[in-house]
Amino acid sequence: MEIRVLRYYLAVCREGTMSRAAEVLHVTQPTLSRQIADLERELGCRLLERHSRSVKPTEKGLYLQRRAQEIVALADQTEADFTHEDSIVEGDINIAAGETCGMSLIASAIRDFREAYPNVRFHIHSADAADVTWRLDNGLADFGVLLGYPNVSDYDHVRLPPTDAWGVYMHADDPLAQRETVSPEDLVGLPLIISDQAMSTGIAASWLGDSADKVDVVATYNLVRSAESLLRERVGYVLSFDYLLPTGKGTGLEFRLLYPPAVSPIDFCWKRGAALTNAASLFCSCIRERTGPSA
Repeated sequence: MEIRVLRYYLAVCREGTMSRAAEVLHVTQPTLSRQIADLERELGCRLLERHSRSVKPTEKGLYLQRRAQEIVALADQTEADFTHEDSIVEGDINIAAGETCGMSLIASAIRDFREAYPNVRFHIHSADAADVTWRLDNGLADFGVLLGYPNVSDYDHVRLPPTDAWGVYMHADDPLAQRETVSPEDLVGLPLIISDQAMSTGIAASWLGDSADKVDVVATYNLVRSAESLLRERVGYVLSFDYLLPTGKGTGLEFRLLYPPAVSPIDFCWKRGAALTNAASLFCSCIRERTGPSA
């Protein structure tokens, strides 16, 4: 498969018709149709459902679309890395990050870095730990932000000063909102919405202890904004980190910390042995400066 043909295929998927895609690509429609047909023959399957006025990907076509987006993005990033002189700090820095209060430190570092190097662009991809590590391992992210990740030693990393504190989000009129903290016993029999992070790392089961078999996990999530919709519809209580959802006056929501306390360290990571671009290397140094002398 050629990168050029993958770009053609993505344009067809994006535009929905061969004619519009051909216009965008500045090629003739017969040329584009022939390239897509050749790609289908090469892969041995039909990639597009062709209708009188439109096309749409088949199931295998959707798979190729996702993989083609990744391949093209990696190719573009690689090409960009070679187009910038070492003495010039510019280009793109890709960060895959879980939802965490540690992003405030990274955001302030980005602000200061951009003041010094205005030609550097940052791309932030919100993701859970599985997606963050996959992007790091496959070169789609320069850096990742991992929260309480048990295998963080697999990566070069810097531990950020803050930690994420676990707690429960609830409606402001809920009886639990009258408490200062929430204990495992308080959650027995209540419907819980728990993050994949808490499930995969075992922190939920560890903190709940003997109450783990007595709670009702009605849903899981990987990004808390999805959980917020369930919370507002009173599907259940959301177990998550502090500062991720708006709470207090006017929001209708409250947050209460867990007791005994449960916290997760925050690590800024990059692939071990990876050759960082000049911009990425300088940004890594910027993060190190903010983490103290022990980083």
